Amino acid sequence: MKIKIALTSILLASSLAFADSRRAVPHTPEAESAIAKIKSGIPQDWKYLGMLKPKKATEINYSLLGVGGETLGRDFADFHAYKDYLEPLGAKRLRLQSGWAKTEQKRGVYDFAWLDAIIDGTIERGLDPWLELSYGNLIYPDAGGTGLGEGLPQSEEGLAAWDRYVEKAVKHFADRVTYWEVWNEADINHRGKGEVTEEMDLAYARLFVRTAETIRREDPDGFIVGYALAGVGRPETVNIFMEYLANHGKVQLLDGFSYHGYPQNPDNDFEHVARLRATMDKYNPGIVLWQGETGAPSENQPQFALRNLDWTELSQAKWNTRRALAHIGRGIPYSQFQISDMYYKQKVRDYNTLNTKGLLKANPDLSIERPKLTYYSYQNLCSFFNDGVSPKGKVDGIESPRATLSAFSFGHAVNGRQAFAIWDNSSKPGESTKRQNIRLTIPEFRIVNPVYIDALSGAVYTIPPEKITYYGAAADLRDIPIWDAPIIITDHSLVDLIP
Repeated sequence: MKIKIALTSILLASSLAFADSRRAVPHTPEAESAIAKIKSGIPQDWKYLGMLKPKKATEINYSLLGVGGETLGRDFADFHAYKDYLEPLGAKRLRLQSGWAKTEQKRGVYDFAWLDAIIDGTIERGLDPWLELSYGNLIYPDAGGTGLGEGLPQSEEGLAAWDRYVEKAVKHFADRVTYWEVWNEADINHRGKGEVTEEMDLAYARLFVRTAETIRREDPDGFIVGYALAGVGRPETVNIFMEYLANHGKVQLLDGFSYHGYPQNPDNDFEHVARLRATMDKYNPGIVLWQGETGAPSENQPQFALRNLDWTELSQAKWNTRRALAHIGRGIPYSQFQISDMYYKQKVRDYNTLNTKGLLKANPDLSIERPKLTYYSYQNLCSFFNDGVSPKGKVDGIESPRATLSAFSFGHAVNGRQAFAIWDNSSKPGESTKRQNIRLTIPEFRIVNPVYIDALSGAVYTIPPEKITYYGAAADLRDIPIWDAPIIITDHSLVDLIP
């Protein structure tokens, strides 16, 4: 597969031996330098086995890991610039925004050609399109704004136009789209000032019902996701929404409830997620929670989520891998925001700048300069956590006297072998590549040939046998290098390697 990258990266990569032809997307010089620094934190006497072999999306049947492809309806990113990076990444879903205003620029004329190319290109590369229906359209009075927080359709004419658009879109894409989402972050103030009110929450609930009924009519087997909640810590918003559905006998329209969230420490906010889960259970335990949008920038930026903080490509990769594993470790489908940097070329809510949350570094013309370190680290997660490897939940019994840890267990459906994802969760990820050699006590340890995987670099090592003592089903592991990014301890049989 031919990958479009900047000419400077091509010239640099071609002159270096590490440009491995076995990777569809070879490591860039920037990534290789970072990986070398990361690997220096592993004890030199540990046997290096190789690197995790990337697995393409077309080689994966099922995964909880997806990626965002949002803002295409507003031309802040270019699908055709980044599309050839999708299949090698290994994510299985691409979240897309349908762009009513881009599709219907003249009343009653619906041109889906731009979105057809994106949907077809997504499927061709082995990903399932997850299509969010939004935003508004200025050719109708009071039919909602064209960007985040700029208003829902309100007038009778605007709502009728929205209904027609939704019907046309669902009919057009029902044979190719399974996952439908209604609007984006509707809990953000619809007028850009003041506080969110109960009436605003009810306005979204009403819009959801009329939209979901159209989706269900035109695509009876479609999976309908609601809300794309910006503030997961707003229980009153969720309660108003769910009570409205229940009072009108419409809970069955909601298959999934999506939420976002950008805490400085990627391990935070899960108490709010637990409360959200409890709320869904009151109405229908079968409603699936989805993490629909979250991610860190790769540099300090004055706007957008996680602004005015020190970020680099290393701390971005740490944040993203921790955030992803903290979700899929709990069994929550996850979408990484997003595949490409976004250039907000039109002024939206006083934003007129670059959003650097992409896995790929973009140029001002929206072409792709190169993958960032986080592209490769997310690729490592996608290549390992798929198909037979399934989450078993948070492991509270892992004890370590020298670090505050997050730890999640995964099991393999075929051979019963385990994987443990572990990291220091004490703070926002930093720039250091130093690790603590700590002792871990794991109460249930079904691993025969233990290996250690560094999730950021993809480097795999044998854990020296003298570092492990077994006590029945438990194991005591000594001098294990732990840092503020995930490591994976698993069985050699579950790992495919590039030597």
